[in-house]
Amino acid sequence: MKLNSNVQYASFLISAIILVGCGAESEEEPVLVESSLSVQLMDTLNESLDGGVEGLVLPHSSDFANIPADPNNPITAEKVQLGMMLFHETAVATDGVNAERANTWSCASCHHAAAGFKSGVVQGIGEGGTGFGVAGELRVLAAGFDKLSDNPSLVPDVQPLTSPSILNTAFQEVMLWNGQFGNQDGGLINAELPANILATQGTPKFENVRGLAGLETQAVAGTKVHRLNTFNNSFVQQNMEYQLLYEAAYPDGGNDVLENMGKAIAAYERTVLANQAPFQRWLRGEDAALTDQEKRGGILFFGKAGCVSCHTGPALSSKLGAISDEVFMAIGFADLDTSDPSITGVVTENDAKGRGGFTGREEDNYKFKIPQLYNLKDSDVFGHGGSFTSIRQIVVYKNAAVPQKRLSNSLLDERFVPLNLNEEEIDDLVAFLKEGLYDPELERYTPDALPSGQCFPVADEQSKIDLNCAP
Repeated sequence: MKLNSNVQYASFLISAIILVGCGAESEEEPVLVESSLSVQLMDTLNESLDGGVEGLVLPHSSDFANIPADPNNPITAEKVQLGMMLFHETAVATDGVNAERANTWSCASCHHAAAGFKSGVVQGIGEGGTGFGVAGELRVLAAGFDKLSDNPSLVPDVQPLTSPSILNTAFQEVMLWNGQFGNQDGGLINAELPANILATQGTPKFENVRGLAGLETQAVAGTKVHRLNTFNNSFVQQNMEYQLLYEAAYPDGGNDVLENMGKAIAAYERTVLANQAPFQRWLRGEDAALTDQEKRGGILFFGKAGCVSCHTGPALSSKLGAISDEVFMAIGFADLDTSDPSITGVVTENDAKGRGGFTGREEDNYKFKIPQLYNLKDSDVFGHGGSFTSIRQIVVYKNAAVPQKRLSNSLLDERFVPLNLNEEEIDDLVAFLKEGLYDPELERYTPDALPSGQCFPVADEQSKIDLNCAP
């Protein structure tokens, strides 16, 4: 799909012109009144973006030709269908450490639609969690589970950072906050890293030897990391419906079932796009999709506030073909607060160093991947350490440009400077981020039911009550 920005611009311009006394007897010249907010926003976009506004449009989820894909994993409807089921399937949660908790979590436990495809709590919980609430906000550790437990059967599956959203990740080359997953041929981000760092044996990073893009690599590695089994005489191999889905997705077969299942999950994730958000509808010509306040916020985002210097491309994360400095930056966000009793485990020095903890390069220290910005409204968890609880807090933080973490100016990104926004401008920018970028229909990316018939995205007894799910 292509956006005819010139036609849209012309329609906005016409609506902003009032011709005074243009009858046959009038001798007055037409008067051009102040441009409409839409014209101002369009002007700002064209001035701030290389190639104009077309580079901001998210494709439709069925428009596979225009969704970025790994050449080794072409997107097909059959793969997407299989991947959607696998992503939400709790019946594959069988490789955990506690038999009593089997079949109670899934990929979607930490990346679910209700929270904008991330976790509804600061520290997402796979195995070892209980409860859900409405958007995952009530998920907690089950009794006895502790990341530092001496009892292996009580060590939960949690991470030392928040769970990034899978929304719009088709437009990101590498995955995780430090970008450690992704080694696609022709990729720019991890291409120069030595093999012992990029694909360290005995770690999940070893899956980078497959030469796949970040989403595909993460899906393969994550299957094992998150204690799921889709490939070793699992429920998937035993269920006729899954077997039919698999054969439709891979009619030529293939011996590497783990990789094929991961590719199907990644193909599904690539289609999870916030293309019904008001800003996306506005880009397609629906002027009334954005309120005046949201338009003013958009003008600030792409203009005075300079947000677009870091958040760009269709996902407002980073542009396609971006280099490392355009994907990772240090702006001093705090790490997980391990003094909080709801947080389990520790934050290691490598975790705290972000990109630098992965690459070992000093110039990468404390840099984290720039996240996408759609559907922030769905959660109150923001930053790699969950150190913000509202969109407004982040805007105020960036407006002041005073880091939470004590870092020297030499480590902070040069783009992290005061924005000089007043209170009204902050309100407008928050409105654009909160409402203008909010797709209200993300449930369209979830299945009506699973082949197993089980509850999802979690299926412990308390979660079933929260979700009103009784298979």
